[in-house]
Amino acid sequence: MIKLFRCSFVAGLLSLGLALMSPPAAQAQAQGTDTILVLDASGSMWGQVDGQSKISAARQATDAILSKWNPADRLGVMVYGHRSKGDCKDIELMVPVGKFDPVRIKAAVDGINPKGRTPIADSLRAAAEALHSTENKGNVILVSDGIETCAPDPCGAAAELKKAGIGFTAHVIGLDVADPAAKSQLQCIARATGGVYLDAGNAASLTGALTKAVAATQGTKVASEAPPKPAAADPYLGKNIRGVARLAEGLDPISDEDVNWGIFKRAGDEKGEHVNTFYGAPFADNIAPGDYLVEVTYRQLKREFPLKVEKGKPAALDVILDAGYVTSEGAVAGGAGKVDDVVWQVSDKGGKLVAQEYDAVPRFVLAAGNYTLTLTKGQSKTSKPFSVAAGDTSNVQLALDVGKLIVTSTYAEGGPKVEKDIVVAVYQPAKADGDEGEKVAQDYDAESRFDLPSGSYDVTAVVGEAKGTVRAEVKSGAPTRINVNLNAGVVGIKTDGAQEIDILNAERDLNDERKRVSASYDPATNVALPAGDYVAVAIYADGQKVEKPFSIAAGKRQTVEIKQ
Repeated sequence: MIKLFRCSFVAGLLSLGLALMSPPAAQAQAQGTDTILVLDASGSMWGQVDGQSKISAARQATDAILSKWNPADRLGVMVYGHRSKGDCKDIELMVPVGKFDPVRIKAAVDGINPKGRTPIADSLRAAAEALHSTENKGNVILVSDGIETCAPDPCGAAAELKKAGIGFTAHVIGLDVADPAAKSQLQCIARATGGVYLDAGNAASLTGALTKAVAATQGTKVASEAPPKPAAADPYLGKNIRGVARLAEGLDPISDEDVNWGIFKRAGDEKGEHVNTFYGAPFADNIAPGDYLVEVTYRQLKREFPLKVEKGKPAALDVILDAGYVTSEGAVAGGAGKVDDVVWQVSDKGGKLVAQEYDAVPRFVLAAGNYTLTLTKGQSKTSKPFSVAAGDTSNVQLALDVGKLIVTSTYAEGGPKVEKDIVVAVYQPAKADGDEGEKVAQDYDAESRFDLPSGSYDVTAVVGEAKGTVRAEVKSGAPTRINVNLNAGVVGIKTDGAQEIDILNAERDLNDERKRVSASYDPATNVALPAGDYVAVAIYADGQKVEKPFSIAAGKRQTVEIKQ
């Protein structure tokens, strides 16, 4: 199959060579440029940059360049690693080079689900094959976050394509590339084809890099960020210990600053005295000869490995973590965008909590096995079981049923607003037997906010002795605003030294008694009361009682003075 592909590709190059000798008039008919955007959809594209996945950053950047694309320039999209986890042939020309169609391109990029490997060399060959049938200038814009995982030399493949004389130029963007070997490889591809190399660390810088790469395809001079020649110095020179970690047997080394190497003296099969801790992977450093246990910590994962360092002999520690990456882009049911202010929890098959994160897009490193992922926002929660295979990169999709309930309160219809000393509680609807429904949440702010599953709720606001209740209907993915009218006012009562102030309803019941509404044990008090008629009773130390009637109007303040 590979032989057949190469034969057809060579034949295509010969055909293109004949086309290049065509009369100038025929070539003059070509307009604009032809570009293929080659996107990395390997599993590592679920990694995070500034709180979002790399694939989300790529989608945003693609949207940005589509809005500014020159319609005279043709654009296609090629993707690798989006259909199969271990297939080096997973390369698809999702949108062939043709008349600019932003709707089709956006739909293709939005539908990418990263999961596979990184066949950069064969993707470049496939892109060149797709471009060679046109008389227009051919460009590739390659966006990748890591090193080739299928072919031995993508830089050599790029140089061959350039040498074939087909006008092939690759502009390369390294997205959050920390591994020096991966960056050197991507820079070499750009250098070998006469293209530019650009670094990008997040969505904003990726948009800027893509914009520059597009300008380069149109003939604008853009400065490459790749050095003229790759650095030749060995960064590990003079070190006697080198550490490399892999998620699974046969995979590329991990390049991540979050890997920690704790070195402990060996006490039998146990950890003894702590000697040193090295940070980042891969790493190289110096350590005294001896027998050690190395505790490798990678985010939520922890593994131990033996290490023997002999005098005059460099020690190479190449460890297999038997783990995988897991992330999730939680969505709100019925709404747009990702959830924020959330809690992510991973539990093992026995229900034990093994990891917890609070980022909008979490990243877990988990040992191979079975787990449950739970997403919580406020009072809303959803869970989903999933499995991790060694070397796997998984995105667990979760949709959360959650809406925002925003509650304010006023003393009277139209105001004034309640600014302090308020308690807002949310209940399930009252039961049929008249009992109050179960309390769901409570807050104390003048504008209280609750994240709740969609449904009906009874919302109660209490200030002093005033209380109001409103029924609220919450919808997932949308804000719901309600106001609770307390129909109340405030009374300020001052006495000349009373030890107790009681507030009673003015109206007597059938037993000729007045119900006590409020009590204070200070000589002065301020209290919110429902609109109505009341009696203030000041009680002094000698037992004397002095009464004074008063009325409360909604939204108004009443002052009462009592003297003995």
